[in-house]
Amino acid sequence: MPEVIRGSERSNTLRHTQSDNAPATADPASPIHDRRVTFDQNRDQSSSSLPGVRIFSPRRRSTETRRHSSSQRRTRDLTEEERDAYYDSRAATQREFRRRGTTLQSYYEQHPELLPQLPFTFRHGFKRWKLAGYIALMVFDACVVPILLYYALTFGGNVQGWITFAVVTAIWGGPTYVEFAVRSLRLIKKKNFFKPLGANNRWAFDITNWILVLTIAVVTSLLIVGAAPHIVFLRVLSMPGPAILFCLAGPIFLMTLYSTYGWKAPFRISSSAKGEKVLPGIYYIAEDIVAVNAGGGRPFREGWAARYNASPIFRKMIRDQSWFWSIPGLIVAIACTVVIVIHPVPKAVAYGIGKL
Repeated sequence: MPEVIRGSERSNTLRHTQSDNAPATADPASPIHDRRVTFDQNRDQSSSSLPGVRIFSPRRRSTETRRHSSSQRRTRDLTEEERDAYYDSRAATQREFRRRGTTLQSYYEQHPELLPQLPFTFRHGFKRWKLAGYIALMVFDACVVPILLYYALTFGGNVQGWITFAVVTAIWGGPTYVEFAVRSLRLIKKKNFFKPLGANNRWAFDITNWILVLTIAVVTSLLIVGAAPHIVFLRVLSMPGPAILFCLAGPIFLMTLYSTYGWKAPFRISSSAKGEKVLPGIYYIAEDIVAVNAGGGRPFREGWAARYNASPIFRKMIRDQSWFWSIPGLIVAIACTVVIVIHPVPKAVAYGIGKL
C-alpha cells in the first residue's frame, strides 16, 4: 500500500522544484507511489569500536544482543532491493504527522486508482487496546455495579434507600468522567493532532464530545433528583439507562436523517463544517472515538474521509450501521421507559430493567 510522502512541506516543495528542473530524459509522469522511501539506517550504529574486544557484563548482555540483531536487520534492509512505499500504523503517530507535508485527502485525490487504507490498527502496540478496556470498564461501572449494590444492600442488608443510592451515586460513572476529561483535554490543546479536520481553534470539540456533555448532564440530573429526597424516587433513578440510549441513539438518528435528505449542517459536526452536507451519524461517532480516545488523531480522520469518499460499499456500510444503531436504540429506550413508568411493574423490577 502506498504511503504519504514523508518530510516537511519545504522538503516536498524542493523535491517538486528539482523535478521541474530535471533533464528531458526523466520521466515526468512517474507516479508518487513509485518513489522510494529511505530511512536513516546508520544513525544508531556505533561510531567507534575496538576489534577483538568483547563485553562480558551480564547487565548489558541482553542490550548488546538486541543491538546486534538490530544491526543485522539494518544491514539486510540495505542490501535488499528497495520496495514500493507503503502506509502503515506508524503514520498515525504525532511525530510522523508533523513530519509529512501532505494530507491523505490530497494524496488520494491525485491517485484515484488507489483504495484508501485506514492508518490505524489494533495489531501494533498495547495502547491500542486501551479503548476496549475503557469501554468494558464503563459498561461494568454504569450497569453491573449499580444493580449489584442496590439488590445487595436493599434486600441483603436491609439498608435504607437514601443510603444505598448515596453510595451508588457517589461511585457511578467514575471511568466515564475520567475518559471524558481526558478526551476534552486532548481537544483543548493547541496542537491540532486530535481536533476535527478544518477546526483549528482551541475549543474545537467534536460532536461526540457534545453528545457526552448532554448524556452526562441528563444522567447526573436524574440521579440528583431521584436520590435527593429521604424517600428516593426509585422510578426516576431507573431512568439513566433509557436516558443514555436517548442521548446516544437520538443524535445518530438525526444526523442520519439529515444525510438521507441531503440537508446542510446547521453548525459544525466534527469534520463537517457549517453548511456542508451531513454524513451518517456512525461516521462521526467512529471517527471521533478512534481519533481521540484511541489516539488515531488527524491521520485517521484523513484516512476515514478518503475511504468514505472513494468506496461506495464503505458508504453503504456506514449508512446501514447508522440506521442499525439508532432506530433499535430508540425503540429499546422507549420500551424501557414505558415499563419503568407504568405502575403495575414493581419498582425493584423496573430498576433492574432500566439499568440493563
